Amino acid sequence: MDEQKILENFGLHFKLYRTKLKITQDMVVDRTGFSKSYISNVECAKHNLSLVNAIKLANVVGKTIEEMVADLD
Repeated sequence: MDEQKILENFGLHFKLYRTKLKITQDMVVDRTGFSKSYISNVECAKHNLSLVNAIKLANVVGKTIEEMVADLD
């Protein structure tokens, strides 16, 4: 899996899980300290996030890194 696909999968999963849990981007900002534009860029696969930040975001939605980067079916 190439780098862009990993970023796309992570962003799509994050947005999917976040919306299913009814967590707004503003709530993510409060829980992580990240900016709203950073979160938006992650969801759109426009930002290559660090492992630490990926784990923080995965924790917000209660998922593992493996779940966040898995291929979408």
